[in-house]
Amino acid sequence: MMFPPIQLNHIVVLTNRELSKITTLITTKGEILKFFGVIILATRFEFQSRASLWSATALSRYTPAAALGKTGMSRTRFDLLWKSIRFSDQPEERPVGVTSEQHRWMLVDDFVSNFNSHRESQVVPSWVLCVDEPISRWYGQGGNWINLGLP
Repeated sequence: MMFPPIQLNHIVVLTNRELSKITTLITTKGEILKFFGVIILATRFEFQSRASLWSATALSRYTPAAALGKTGMSRTRFDLLWKSIRFSDQPEERPVGVTSEQHRWMLVDDFVSNFNSHRESQVVPSWVLCVDEPISRWYGQGGNWINLGLP
């Protein structure tokens, strides 16, 4: 899996810190993975409001109801996680000497660093695998298409 395990732990810790301000129910790695799964599943449906995704009634007779409640995550829990999820450590108040732009990027800085470090340790580019456009044909200086290494 390309998602860094250390980042998943980091998300759980940061999200639990935010959740503790609202409720006593904390989250787990499994629940965060389920949350991501529900988000991905939601992309498969057209909907008017996020809340309608939990309805068991279809908007049209031609499309099934999303009924995301069957995933095991209630709408209220999903909304709570949606409000509380954090990917990087960012102070609530902008520190002195930090620009507004730098402060906004703190929302994803840890995630990007962890992802890049994990990917660097897992992927080794070679003549067989090219990280940049690995499936594209290359139009070389000689003018011919090169198919070497393509599936």
